[in-house]
Amino acid sequence: MQEKQYSLFELNHHIKNIIKTGTDAAYWVRSEISEIKVNTNGHCYLELVEKDEKSDYPKARSRATIWASAFRMIRPYFESTAGTALSAGIKILVKVTVDFHEVYGLSLNIIDIEPSYTVGELALKKQEIISRLTEEGVIDMNRELEFPVLPKRIAVISSKTAAGYGDFADQLLNNAYGFKFHIKLIQAFMQGEEAESSVIEALETIHRHIDLFDIVAIIRGGGAQADLAYFNNYRIALHVAQFPLPVLTGIGHEQDDTVVDIVAHRRLKTPTAVAEFLVSCFIDTEEQLNLLAGELVRHVASGIDSGKEKIAGTGFRFSSAVRQVITRHGVRLDGEKMRLKHAAHEVFAAEARNISGSVKDLKVSIRRKYREAINLTELLRSKITEAARSGTTRLQHQMQLLENRNLYLNPLVILKRGYSITRRNGRVIKDGDTLAEGDLLETLFYKGKRKSRVVE
Repeated sequence: MQEKQYSLFELNHHIKNIIKTGTDAAYWVRSEISEIKVNTNGHCYLELVEKDEKSDYPKARSRATIWASAFRMIRPYFESTAGTALSAGIKILVKVTVDFHEVYGLSLNIIDIEPSYTVGELALKKQEIISRLTEEGVIDMNRELEFPVLPKRIAVISSKTAAGYGDFADQLLNNAYGFKFHIKLIQAFMQGEEAESSVIEALETIHRHIDLFDIVAIIRGGGAQADLAYFNNYRIALHVAQFPLPVLTGIGHEQDDTVVDIVAHRRLKTPTAVAEFLVSCFIDTEEQLNLLAGELVRHVASGIDSGKEKIAGTGFRFSSAVRQVITRHGVRLDGEKMRLKHAAHEVFAAEARNISGSVKDLKVSIRRKYREAINLTELLRSKITEAARSGTTRLQHQMQLLENRNLYLNPLVILKRGYSITRRNGRVIKDGDTLAEGDLLETLFYKGKRKSRVVE
């Protein structure tokens, strides 16, 4: 064979030199992040992809790297400007240099990023989600639900360690009016890639026990603005919009509403604002009851006054009629006049006695009805209080049973029986075929944990 032969290294080195000398220094490239991972050294490794607009099938794919020195500047600049995390699924405009390595092949080295491109893409994606929910006829479903008069039983979707949840619980359970509430925390991730599946799973858990709750509150509180991107999510918004209980949101931001805020029954700015709103529902109801009690008392008093006026009017009309009869017949004989006068006095005395008896009977009847009305009001108030207390006790017992069941399913119980949990980068390993040589693993035992590395 007369043709020149190359070793694989020589060929790859030759390709490397061709790319190095035959390409410009840098290019601005539009793409979507398919995968992203930051290693312990601070380097960021990405897989970029471009999809066909009709089929959504990848038509171009490339590996990319942001070295730690550049990533420390690019990441905070992008997230503070774009208002979203640098994560899988978003579209970016980046400045890259082309690199080819004899062992690792072709890759792109990202040296700059343009956040305004991503901002436009996120706004377009948000509007597309809103339009899709509108076309499907579900965007107003949760807002159209009737809100309970006294929302006592609240299912809360949040993180147990979130400061917003602590503020919410303290504001609600220690309210200055002494109103009693029952809250049940359904834990979920409120940021990161697991937020979507975690929030949806929490909603499904509440739905399985829907009779135990009056409303749902999704609260987050604080955190970076970039983390709110996970609430501009079609699947979460679809579940919230169609949820059969009113959903309140207190995600903790002052700027534009997320899609979840838009489809919820009511959007409040912070977890504390959600608690204040729930307390105000009880205050409004108490004021309405006081107004109704006042109206009842005024109505009874008005009836008494009206009865007195009618009695007085009857007596006056009767006296006037007697005087008119006496005047018309004044020309009769003195004897007839005397007899008539005597008869008139007898009739008047009898009628006066009847009227006096009627007045007394009416007063007694009015007082009795007034007391009955007051007693009925007190009885209703007592029954309402007792029903609320009984219902709260029953629900507390049911929630204790649920908490005991959840305790039985605690992973620590399973670990105590001799099992262990192995994670890579914080995620549980379920398939050994997904591991690669060099991967750093963390194994959790009932007591303690150990790190290891895959060697084969």
